Amino acid sequence: MSRLPEPVALEVIAATDATPISWVPVAGGSINQAARVDLSDGRTVFCKWHERAPEGFFRAEADGLHRLAATGTVRVPTIVGLRDDPAGTSVLILDYIDASTAPDDASMADLGRTLAALHAQAGKPPGLQEANFIGSLPQPNETIEGWVEFFVERRLKPLSAALDGATRRKLLGLNFEQLLSEPAGGCSLLHGDLWAGNALTTDRGLGYVIDPAVYAGHPEVDLAMTRLFGGFSEAFYAGYQTVSGPFDAGLDERLDLYNLYPLLVHVNLFGGAYVRQVARTVERFE
Repeated sequence: MSRLPEPVALEVIAATDATPISWVPVAGGSINQAARVDLSDGRTVFCKWHERAPEGFFRAEADGLHRLAATGTVRVPTIVGLRDDPAGTSVLILDYIDASTAPDDASMADLGRTLAALHAQAGKPPGLQEANFIGSLPQPNETIEGWVEFFVERRLKPLSAALDGATRRKLLGLNFEQLLSEPAGGCSLLHGDLWAGNALTTDRGLGYVIDPAVYAGHPEVDLAMTRLFGGFSEAFYAGYQTVSGPFDAGLDERLDLYNLYPLLVHVNLFGGAYVRQVARTVERFE
């Protein structure tokens, strides 16, 4: 068996008082390296690491997990250890969640219910006290009084510079104040990056979320992301609606507008087809 990178192994030992005895690389992310690590005391942890990560990169993720856990709604893995070292290798160690089985209706419904419970805790201003990250991109969170203005100024504008001039002008020229609305009762804490790869389900019928990019916003932002790349079953949406009440007829169009943000994230990271997808969405709402 090859050895874990020394900074990772040392952080595991420091955080757990146990020795790594075996490890298996875990695929699925394009930013960090990750592994399931078995320990000498019988426990298993999940480690992710990044050489020369931006300052505060894993600290922001840990903060997001803490904030979500504090709501008592969505399930997240427990943080075991954290090493934030922008000059070397940054490491985040979490409890290992065994999500090796395919999602079933029970676990997806549980995920939907707990997400809706998170969103039901409204009354927050948009944004967050500090900036964080979405993927590897900085995410500015300075609050603005109105949610729709926040979405345009803090989410769309900063990333729209990667578009060609004509598409950017059309995007920022859309009448978002008319197309979107303020959340009833104020904003809620969001996961912020809820694609299927950031949702785990277990054979015990439980759903977990990982890799958040938290801030307070409209609950429909999280719902939009679940639709963008698929992977969430009808049981998830049925579970959500047992808490939130039924979706209204205009939801699908609003979700397409909210998905302009993750699409712009992908434009900045990957370009290509995502530019065309943004342009097609903008054209629909001109």
